[in-house]
Amino acid sequence: MENNSSKFKNLIAKGENEELAFLPSFDLEKIAQTICGLLNGKGGRLVIGIDQNKKLVGIPNDVSVEETEQYLVKNIVPETPFDANIETHNGQRFMIVRVWEGSKQPYIFEGMIYFRRGIQTQKATSEEIASLIHTRQQNELHWERQVSFGVEWEDLDQKLIRKIMQTSQKNRRSNYEGQDLLEFLNHYGLFNNGSFTNACVILFAKNPIRFLPQARVRLTEYVEGKTDKSLIRDEVLEGNLFSIRERLEQYVQNLGTKSIFDEKHWQRVDFAYPEKALQEGIINALIHRDYSRFNSQMTLSVYPDKLTIANSGNLPDDINIKDLKTNHRSFPVNPDIAHMVFLIGYIDKLGRGTLKILEECKEAGLPTPVWKQNKGEVILTFHGPKTDTPKAGDLLDNDAIKRLNDAVSDAVSDAVSDAVSDAVSDAVKNRLILVIKLLYIEGALTLKALMDSLNVSRATMQRDLLLLNSHHLLQRIGSDKYREYEINDALKQKFDALKN
Repeated sequence: MENNSSKFKNLIAKGENEELAFLPSFDLEKIAQTICGLLNGKGGRLVIGIDQNKKLVGIPNDVSVEETEQYLVKNIVPETPFDANIETHNGQRFMIVRVWEGSKQPYIFEGMIYFRRGIQTQKATSEEIASLIHTRQQNELHWERQVSFGVEWEDLDQKLIRKIMQTSQKNRRSNYEGQDLLEFLNHYGLFNNGSFTNACVILFAKNPIRFLPQARVRLTEYVEGKTDKSLIRDEVLEGNLFSIRERLEQYVQNLGTKSIFDEKHWQRVDFAYPEKALQEGIINALIHRDYSRFNSQMTLSVYPDKLTIANSGNLPDDINIKDLKTNHRSFPVNPDIAHMVFLIGYIDKLGRGTLKILEECKEAGLPTPVWKQNKGEVILTFHGPKTDTPKAGDLLDNDAIKRLNDAVSDAVSDAVSDAVSDAVSDAVKNRLILVIKLLYIEGALTLKALMDSLNVSRATMQRDLLLLNSHHLLQRIGSDKYREYEINDALKQKFDALKN
């Protein structure tokens, strides 16, 4: 992976264009004009401390990110999230401000609309302004901004709204300075012309499913595979986005250590999913979920060796699965919802959530998470540690089986061959011999343990066990709820005698 210095040099080497701008000095007005131009275009980055000839001049040591953020939040309208960071290269300081294509164009600085043309930031023409306004009008028809009929002020969690408002003012991510809750919602497009929007319901309703039943989230936990019989938890969560997020995060915090069995090395492997990675996956799914569909769904499913987070929707047209593993522009499906989550600080760097997930899993020593898009659904899968699952023939290399003397091995083969004669293929016969050897060495085992040890399906293992049981080579013990299999006593005594 490239270090920061290499990334910085590669960024500068590209030179200025519509999405990359350089400024030689720290001038807040020129910074705001440039950012405004990028917002009204396709987004991009501004590097401060470099002139148009790519000469590195740096910025003073007393320049701060906080000062820049406060100025931009206060002076550019409508408000938008962005990233500002200090980079150090060859002893010099530079500031990089990154923004995304604005969802509420046109953006205005000191009463003027700016546009990026080539490597220049200039005042927008009347045609450009008309185009931006047309785009804004189309965005206003977005599902988030549509009226959610029948919602009254009393249906909203006013304490939660006040918490978001005060937190965003305290962390200086909001440019709203008042204290009126309705004005705060109106400022962010969640309350328009006396009506509350769909986004407002998802974010702040006490009981959103009364108005939008698709807001539910399902939480499932499986003992084994994905079958109803193996479910040990199946819960439907109801509530607004923030309450569901809190309940899901509490659940993943209590997951603790998980265990899987490495059959090849005959040992248990303990592991824990990185909590921060799961939190990122949860909030990303809640933000990017397609709530507009009546059959929209989001599910968090936990299996013995993996965890999946699935939500209705598709990746934006300009983003593919491969892009999620690199720095990429953020195209939130629900910009109003995403911005409110940004204000409270649950997402810090737009477009970096997926990178955080990758970094956290790498630090935890777990395999790289996998994103898939399939039939209107985006699925993120976290995997447990990699283990080398043996094939049936691999058991022949197990030390315990190798130590079986020739007399015992021959006796097992003879017992199976005599029982099944020529009714099965050699491959099946060899597998049955391995089952008997394994039960003799390990004692009683469950169906699952035998399936995993021989790397065969449940149906195959059940057929093998039924065949061995019908010929009285093994017996079942325990209840239907916890069934185990072991070789019959007469056969065991015969093998014991040959072993000595």
